[in-house]
Parts: sequence; C-alpha cells; structure tokens
Amino acid sequence: MHSFAPHQVKRFLRSREAFSRHTCARHDQGMILAAFSIRLVRYSLRKPRNIWYKLPHTCRRRFGSKFKMVEDQSKNLVHAIETESGPIYFSTASQTRQKDAASFNTPKEFPNVAAFYSISACRSKNSRVDDTRANSKLLLDINNHLGPERAISHGFSFIPERPESFRKQFFILSPTADESISGFSREMAVKFGQTQYFEYVLREGKLLQNRVGASDDGVRSQDEMVTVEAPPCHPAFLHPENNAVFHSYSRAVNILKECPDIQGVSEVLSAASTLVPETLDVASLQEKCQHPVIVLEGLDATGKTTLTGRLGEMLSAPVLQSPPPPIRHLREVFDSQPELIRRAYYTLGNYILAMQVTQEAQTHPVVIDRFWHSTTAYSIATEVGCGDESQLPPRGHSVYSWPSDLLKPHLALLLTVNEASRGARLAGRGVGKTEEEIRLERSVLFRKRLVEAYLRMESPGLKVIDASGSKEEVFASTVQVLKDFNILEA
Repeated sequence: MHSFAPHQVKRFLRSREAFSRHTCARHDQGMILAAFSIRLVRYSLRKPRNIWYKLPHTCRRRFGSKFKMVEDQSKNLVHAIETESGPIYFSTASQTRQKDAASFNTPKEFPNVAAFYSISACRSKNSRVDDTRANSKLLLDINNHLGPERAISHGFSFIPERPESFRKQFFILSPTADESISGFSREMAVKFGQTQYFEYVLREGKLLQNRVGASDDGVRSQDEMVTVEAPPCHPAFLHPENNAVFHSYSRAVNILKECPDIQGVSEVLSAASTLVPETLDVASLQEKCQHPVIVLEGLDATGKTTLTGRLGEMLSAPVLQSPPPPIRHLREVFDSQPELIRRAYYTLGNYILAMQVTQEAQTHPVVIDRFWHSTTAYSIATEVGCGDESQLPPRGHSVYSWPSDLLKPHLALLLTVNEASRGARLAGRGVGKTEEEIRLERSVLFRKRLVEAYLRMESPGLKVIDASGSKEEVFASTVQVLKDFNILEA
C-alpha cells in the first residue's frame, strides 16, 4: 500500500486539482479521510451563505459510500415555517457557521407555542403531482383529527445545494410537548410512507429538534436548531418544477395526465388535444392576428367587466374569457384541487383560448378578460405563501416571462384601484362573493403579493390604468392608452 511523505501531504492539501485526481483505490484510506474532512471545512467556509454545503458531486462520486455522513439529507435540510411577516428559516447548528448563527426566537405570531411537530407526505420516489395530492390529503387529515382550534402553520424544507429538493410540510403548534400530537404525527408518517417526522421543543432559550422514527423506534437523534439567512430567492422558485407556474403547454398536459382519476381531467385533455395543434408554431399564429388583441387584468371590483364591454362595443370586437367555453363548466371542479393541478387546468384554458383568439383576430380586434398574466400572478402569490411583496422572486426572474409557445397579446392592461374604492364597489354589488374574493379579502399581504406579481410581468408587461375614478374617466384613460399604442388613431 502506497503512503505519503509529510511534504506530499502538504502539497496534496493545497492543491484542488491534486485532490480531484487522487482516488481512494491508490492511497491510504486514513490519509484520504483526513484530507477530505479538512477540504470539506475549507470548502464550506468559502460559501457566502451560512449553510454548510456538501462537496461537489464529482468528489462524492470518487469517494463513494465511505462518506454517507455527507449524504444524510435530514442533516442538510433547511426548514422554514411560514409566519405572517414571512418564512423563518432554520437548520441544525452543526450545519451552520456559529459566528453567523442566531438563536431561534419564537415568532411573535406564536407567542404561546413551546413545541411544534412537522410532518410531510412528500416522498423522494413520488412525482410532484403525487406529492401535491398526498400533502392535500394530509392537511385534510390534520384538520379533521385536530379540529379548527389547533394552530397549524404551513412550511417547507429544501437542501441548499439541490434546488429541486423543495418540499412542502405542515407544522402542528402546541403550548406544551404533547404525546397525543406526537402519536398522531407518527400515525400520519406511517400512513403517508414517511420513515420519520420531526418534533421541535423550545427549552432554555434553545430550539431542539428530535428526529423520530415512524416505526416506533423512538428518537433517532437530537440537534439544536438555529435560524439561518433566507436564500436570495424563495426556494419554490429555485427550480421550475417546484411551483405551479407553467411556461409550456406540454408541462400542463403532463401534469393532468398524471391524475386521470380526477373528474373532468379526461374532458379537458380531450378538448386540448382537439383544439390545440400538436406542434405549436407561435410565429405563424402571431402573423394570422391581423387585428389587435387586448387583454384586461385586475382584481375583482376593479371594473374589468364594465371596461371590457365598452371596449368591445367601441372596437366591434368580441369579448373572450379564460377559461374558454369548452372547459369553463369544469372550473369549480378544478378550483377545489391542489394548486398545481388547478393551475394546469387554467393554463390549458389559456392555450385553448389562444386558438380561438387567432381565428377571431384575422378579421377584427379581440378583447380578453384575463389571460396568462392572471393565471401566473395568482400562482406566484400563492406559492410564496406568506409575507408581503418582498418575498416574491426578484424582478427579472424567469418566472415572470411569457411562455415561448403561447400567443402574445398586442397590449395588456392592469386595472388598479385603492382598497377603499374596491371595498365600496364590492359592497354595492349585492351578490355573493366569489371564492377568489374571499381569499383576497382574508389577507392584505396576499393582495400586495398579487398586485406586485402582476407589475413584474415581462414580454409583454402590463400597462397600469388607474380605475379609481368614474367609469367615464377610466374609459377615457384607456382610450388614450390605445392611441399611444397605435391601436386607435390619435
């Protein structure tokens, strides 16, 4: 067995290239282990964030199963619990540079919480659709078993070095450590195929995490948890498969194909395959639109319906809506589904509508009441989950870009009103609130995220129309914008 001289060891530790070239088969195992550990520390401390990262995949492959400790995903996880002001990120103290770490303080939204229990239905072998549906069933089980009086918070976890590892979970909050909740968490872990769940206990100013085996083998390990800095972008948007924003027709189709048991899925897929060409030639569709296509977006009670009607009359244009007639009757069915499946339905509605728009725009202008901007803005605001607009992906992020395979409108308008005016209009409607409006009314922060998501859309962006004035003032402002964009003669 070959061995190293002292000067060779020093040279080996200094050189990254030498480290990647040498293999376990040719060098002393003990020497390699020592070198690997030192290099791991050096690599971790060079990271700008305060989470310790694993070595690059090439190094892990060379050293194989001898370093399973680095592959322990539970140890590398960063967890986050959603609060009104935004997610609180935390991880094990052993994965964090101590000088950058901060003690875990109980969120102000949970003043009387001394323990919480985390459980997820996500499994590594599951597809994203399976995970989404399983988590939806898990949340239903939690609510049915514990009742509305029990505090539940949404959350998620991810491995910083693996953007696609994002998984959603739920936290059951308790004023004390509760054996009944622990037992229920174990029951849910077994039911949804989990090997473990997490118990968190605040004790003497520290947050302790117990990893508990689902097969009644008790606590596997205990770690102190510390808060860590937030990633530069919400983890739901670090990988396109993590969220319910769709940038292609094919992804929406594939999502619905994975849940054929849901009522209406086969009908939606049949309509899409009949009305949308197998090969989408967007350039050709755009050329066929000899007349302008105008989209109006906005929250409920901003005057969209009134304005689209008046524009349609003025331009002698049909007013189309999304979802389109072939699948609109299934809207309530899909509104009750998890966000990923729901948005896949609305996305296919946009593509089906685009085919109708192409036909109509060959002979006259077209006005659309909501299109892709709306589908995407609601999805982004929902996926972020908590906090204000500061939690959204930054401007310029690809999530705000128009799909390359979808027909683009010539002009997209966003109607905005102040909350006082919008509230007065809602009160004067004299009709029941839509599910969407109930959701908007429940959270001011959700409305802020939603409006800001609209404003960050690109290619095409949205032209803002202040709709707080009278109907005549709003219409006059819109006409002026149409003139500015050469849709109407000045």
